[in-house]
Amino acid sequence: MLDGILLGLQTVLTIENLALVFAGCMVGTFIGMLPGLGPISAIALMIPITYGFDPASGMILLAGVYYGAIFGGSTSSILINAPGVAGTVATAFDGYPMAQKGQAGKALATAAYASFAGGTMAALFLVIAAPFLADLSLGFQSADYFALMVLGLSMLAAFSPPGEYLKALLMTCFGLMLSTVGTDLSAGVQRFTFGRMDLIDGISFLLLAMATFALSEAVMMVLKRGQADAEIKLSSMSMRLTKKEIRTIAPVVTRSSVLGFLIGVLPGAGATIASFLAYGAERSLADDKSTFGEGNIKGLAAP
Repeated sequence: MLDGILLGLQTVLTIENLALVFAGCMVGTFIGMLPGLGPISAIALMIPITYGFDPASGMILLAGVYYGAIFGGSTSSILINAPGVAGTVATAFDGYPMAQKGQAGKALATAAYASFAGGTMAALFLVIAAPFLADLSLGFQSADYFALMVLGLSMLAAFSPPGEYLKALLMTCFGLMLSTVGTDLSAGVQRFTFGRMDLIDGISFLLLAMATFALSEAVMMVLKRGQADAEIKLSSMSMRLTKKEIRTIAPVVTRSSVLGFLIGVLPGAGATIASFLAYGAERSLADDKSTFGEGNIKGLAAP
C-alpha cells in the first residue's frame, strides 16, 4: 500500500496536475455556488474536457471539481440561505445568521478553513485505516443500516428546543411520508406517484431543502420589504479569525472531522448525514446551546 501511495504522490506532484487541481477546485466552487447545481452536475459538465487528458490527469481534475463543488455549496447557504448541495444544509443553520449580523466574510472563512481541515484529516485517516475499513464496509448488513437510520432519527432530539419535541416528531413523520413517494427499491413498485413521471424517482432532498430555505427566505424578504432589518448589512468583509475564535473552533473541527470520516466510510451514508450528525453532536456538547441557530461559530464549523 505504501508503494501505491508514493506512486500516487509522484503522479500528483507535477506542475500540470497541480494546475488541474487548482483549476478544478475553482470551477467546481463556482458551479457549487449556484443553488441546485451540485457535484454531480459539475462533474457532468467537466467530463468532455477530460477527453484530451491522460486518465490520471482526468481523474485529478474531476476530483478537484468534486471537492470544489461540495465546498461551493456552503457559499450560497451562508449568503442567501439557499443550500447549493444537500450536504451544506446544516451550514445554513448558523452561517446565514452570521451573515445577517454582518459577519459574512468571517463565516465564509470559517467554512473554508473547517472544510480544508476536515478533508485533509479524512484523507490521512483513509490512508492509515483503508484495509480495515474495507473489511468493515463489506460486513455492513441490513441490521446495521437500520441501526444507522435509527441513530439519525434519534438525533432529532439534539435539534429540538426544550418543549418542542412533539413538533420535531411530527416533522420526522412527515419526512418519512414524503420519502415513501417513488419506486420501491426492493419490489420495483411505484408508490404514491399518481401516474406522474417526475415522481418515479421520488422527491429530491435538495429540492426540499431549496423549498424550505430559499423559497421561505424569498417570501420573508417580500413581507419585510421596506423594513430596515430586511437587509443584510456587511459590517466587515474581513476573513480574519481572532485567536479566541481559532481556539474555539479547533476542537470542534477535530471532533467533527473524525465523526464525518467514520460516517462517510459507512456504505450509503454521505455528507448530508455526517453534517447533520456533526451539528447535532456539537450542539449537545456545547455549553451555549441556546445560541445555536443564531450565528454560533461552532455551529458553522462543525458541518
